[in-house]
Amino acid sequence: MSVFNHLRKRILVSGLACLALTLSSAARADTNDCSSVKLNGSSVWYPISMRQEADVGLNGVFPDLAIEIFSALDLPLVIGPDLPWKRLLTLLEHGQIDVLAGAYLTDERLAKFGVSLPVMREDVGVFVRTSLDSRPASLEDLAGLRGVAPFGASFGEEFETYAAAKLSIDRQPFDDFKTNMYLLAEDKADYLVIARRDGEMMIQEAGVEGKVEVLPWSAAVNTVHFLFSRATPCIRMLQTFDEELQRRRESGELNKLIEGYTLPTGDG
Repeated sequence: MSVFNHLRKRILVSGLACLALTLSSAARADTNDCSSVKLNGSSVWYPISMRQEADVGLNGVFPDLAIEIFSALDLPLVIGPDLPWKRLLTLLEHGQIDVLAGAYLTDERLAKFGVSLPVMREDVGVFVRTSLDSRPASLEDLAGLRGVAPFGASFGEEFETYAAAKLSIDRQPFDDFKTNMYLLAEDKADYLVIARRDGEMMIQEAGVEGKVEVLPWSAAVNTVHFLFSRATPCIRMLQTFDEELQRRRESGELNKLIEGYTLPTGDG
C-alpha cells in the first residue's frame, strides 16, 4: 500500500465517523446549553488537521480526537467547510464556530480563547533547496536569505518576534501551500519555514525529492492545542473536555492515535 493510499484509508474512516457523529440523535447529557459543537480546523496541516478535498470532512489527529471526546460527552459534532486560517480564527473569536482543531499557543490566543491541555508537540522545520551553497546551522544563518512561509501561519511568539526583526520571509496567499515548496525547488527562494512533518509530507506530494531537504535543527518547538471560543456556551465544556483528554494521555490512547498518522516509509 502506498503512502497516499494509507492516508486515504484513514481519511475515509475518519470522514464516516464525522458523519455518524454529526447525525447522531441520542439523548445528550446536561451541557450548560452547549447542545452541539461546531468544529473546524486547517485543511492542510499534516497530521494535525486536513482534508483530502475541500468538500469533505476533516481528518487528522485533532478531528479524530474531537470525535472521540465529544462522543464520550454525548455531544453531536458539526464539521465546518474549508476556510482560510485567518478566517477560522475570526469566526472562533466571534462565536460562529465553537472549537478550533489545532493551533499553536500565543499570548494573543491565550487572551482571546479558551485553551485546552496540550495534545502534542510540533517541530517547526526549515526546508532548503539542495543547491544552496551552504547549509544554515541556526536561525542567525538565515539572515540575508530569501525565505517563504505559508500565509497566515504563526510559528510561535519567540520565532515570530525574531523573524520580524531579522529575517526576510515572504508569505503570499497561494491557493495551495505546495506552491511554496515549488518556489524552493525552482530556486525562487532559499528556505521554507513550515511544520516539519507537514513539510516532509509536502515534499512527496510536490514530487521534489532530491531538490529540497529539511535541516536537522528546528526553528521552534511548539505545543499544539484545541482553542475554544469564549463567545459561545461551549466554553463551559473546556474543563470536562480536558479531563477526557488527560485520561487519553494517561492511558496511551492519545499516543496510539498520533502514531496512526505517522508517515510510513516505503510500500507496505
